[in-house]
Amino acid sequence: MGIQKLISLSVTLAVLAVSTGQLPKVLKAVRIAQLQLIKDSQASKWGTPLLLSSR
Repeated sequence: MGIQKLISLSVTLAVLAVSTGQLPKVLKAVRIAQLQLIKDSQASKWGTPLLLSSR
């Protein structure tokens, strides 16, 4: 998959999320996935990551 196809796919998904009003949920899911990726890849001597509080 070329970078151009990846960019157009991500733009399409972003426009779809905005038009359906689901952008906040999508952003929260992306942030949670990023935090989980950081946590899974951390070394044992790292401190604990600062997690976002859920409202």
